[in-house]
Amino acid sequence: MAHMKQEELERIRQIDLLTYLMNYQPERLKKIAVDTFCIRDHDSLQISNGLWHWHSMGIGGRSALDFLIKVDGYPFKEAISIITGKISAKPPEFIVHDKKAEVKKLEKPQFSRDNSAAIDYLMSRGIAKGVIDDCISHFKILQTIYENNRTKQIYSNVAFIGYDKQTNLVKHIALRGIGSNFIGDASGSDKRFSFCIESKDIDCTTVHICEAPIDCLSLATKFTLENKPFNQEHILSLTGIYAPENESREIKIPVALTQFLSDYPAVKNVVFHLDLDRTGRRATELIIENMKDKMPEYHCKDETPLHYKDMNDDLCIRLGIQPTRKRTKKNSKQYSR
Repeated sequence: MAHMKQEELERIRQIDLLTYLMNYQPERLKKIAVDTFCIRDHDSLQISNGLWHWHSMGIGGRSALDFLIKVDGYPFKEAISIITGKISAKPPEFIVHDKKAEVKKLEKPQFSRDNSAAIDYLMSRGIAKGVIDDCISHFKILQTIYENNRTKQIYSNVAFIGYDKQTNLVKHIALRGIGSNFIGDASGSDKRFSFCIESKDIDCTTVHICEAPIDCLSLATKFTLENKPFNQEHILSLTGIYAPENESREIKIPVALTQFLSDYPAVKNVVFHLDLDRTGRRATELIIENMKDKMPEYHCKDETPLHYKDMNDDLCIRLGIQPTRKRTKKNSKQYSR
């Protein structure tokens, strides 16, 4: 790339992410609220009022340039070249944003007085009743209700709640639809404090890492099937992961993991159980690689699900339950080892 004048660089930096994607990659956008979008390949990355925030990684910004560098993993010069090529072929139509909008605080959903639907749903996914009851008694799992103002239809979700260990305040709420495919986070959730099943041993030295809360519960259930206490060791959810789309080896260590390690200094062993797909495998490889380089005091280990895609599928197969996502024989071969 030839030398670029400062004013040209500033012009590129003025292109916000929503404007860039609306004009050049609209297929990556998914509208989740009146003025909020997420990225289909990174559903924890949300865009609102000209700003983007990648909740699972704890990073954010405004410009499309920062997004291409920090999320898609392009080197600076290549990212500049991509944007320059796009705007040269078609000048962008800018999206108008509300500059007065403020960052939202955690918006807690309406909790139900009855958790029976949540319990039935989790048990249908193979989760042990004892594990569910313990999480409910510690207010880590609750049932929520939501009424659509337009249709007046009422929906139920399972809420997986994460706390700030220092203040014991609710900081993150992951939601999973009961009888629907809905998956999301309550607005204002802080991914540093994702759902976690802490060990009953205050001196525990091991944490198990899963992608989603349902995977944490599945691993806890597998421990019970092996006649072990389900909370013998810590089990932490990252509530979503990513892997670079290009060949970059750099990856940000998930903020939920770095926060957890800060809160639990006794932990020295990190066991990954991320999904048995390309994203899960590549993310595991790169996170472990970067932790060995930047956090050498931790011993990392990869223990993938044995079958299909994730820890819950693995549990369902072990119990003779049909996995939630039906997969073809071809895909099951692809995801088995």
